[in-house]
Amino acid sequence: MNKSLPILFVSVLISLAMSTTLLAADSVNDSLSGCKGIDPVFRQLAGSLIEDGFQASEVCLIFSNPAVKFNPRVMPRKIAHREASLHYDVFLEKKRIERARKYLESKRDIFASVEKEYGIPKEVKVAILLVETDLGRYLGSDLALNNLASMAVASDFNKIRAYLPDSYKKLSKRERKRIQRKLEAKSKWAYSELKSLIIYSNLNGLDIHKIKGSIFGAIGLCQFMPSNALKFGVDFNKDGKVDLFDPADAVASMANYLQFYGWKSDLCEKVQIRVIKHYNHSTPYARTVLKVAEKVRQI
Repeated sequence: MNKSLPILFVSVLISLAMSTTLLAADSVNDSLSGCKGIDPVFRQLAGSLIEDGFQASEVCLIFSNPAVKFNPRVMPRKIAHREASLHYDVFLEKKRIERARKYLESKRDIFASVEKEYGIPKEVKVAILLVETDLGRYLGSDLALNNLASMAVASDFNKIRAYLPDSYKKLSKRERKRIQRKLEAKSKWAYSELKSLIIYSNLNGLDIHKIKGSIFGAIGLCQFMPSNALKFGVDFNKDGKVDLFDPADAVASMANYLQFYGWKSDLCEKVQIRVIKHYNHSTPYARTVLKVAEKVRQI
C-alpha cells in the first residue's frame, strides 16, 4: 500500500491539530516578541499556535507574509452555506461529461493503477474530480491559509454580522445564541484544520503561501480538508511527498478515503450513496457523482 504516514504518527499529528489552546494577551505578546508584520487580527491566533507546539519563528514567518489577509466574508458564508440547495445538474451537461471522459483517457494509466490497488471504479473517481473542482479548473481563488485563519478568528457574532445574509440580521435572542454557539464551534474546527494545514505543508515540503483552497479551506484536485490530507493522503507517484494537486496523488488519496469508508465491489446504489456521503454529506451530491459516473461509462 502507498499510505503516506504510519497510523500512530498520524494519530499524534491529529491530536496536536485538535488542541484549542487560547492565550491571554500578555502571553501572546511574549510569544511574538520581535515578530513584525502580523496583522493584529491574527496575533492571538498566532500565539495560540505557538502555545500548541509550533515554533515561534515558523508562525512569525507564516503570518508576517504579505499574502496573509483576513477575509471577513468567509465565516458568514460557512454559517449560511446550504449544501443540499446547490445545483448539481450542471455537472450532467454533455460538454462536462465529455470533458470528464477526455480527462480520464488522458490519465488512463493513473486511473487504472489506482483502481487495481483500491478497487474504486475509475468513473466514480473522475466524477468526484468533476464535481469537486471541474477536473482542476477551479481550485479556489484564495489561499487555504487565509480562509481557515479567517474562520478561526471569527467567533464573535458582532464582528461578522454585517456580512451575513439579510435573513440573519433580525434574529431573536434564542436564534442569536444558537448562531453564536455555531460560530464558536466552526471557529474551533477551522483552528484545528489550520494546524493540520501547517503540518501537511511542512511534512510534504509545500509552500503554505501557495496552497490555494476552497472558501472553506479544502485543498487539491480532490478537495480534502487538511486533516483528511494527513489521514488519507497517498504518495502514489512515490516522489517523496503527498501533493494533492498532482493527479496521481489526488486520485489515489480519494480512492484510499472511499475504501476506508466501505467502498467494495458490487455495492448496491443505496450503499454507494452512503459511502460517497462520507466525502460530502449531501445526498444530491452523492447521487450526482453516480449519475456522472454512469454517463461517463456509457460514452
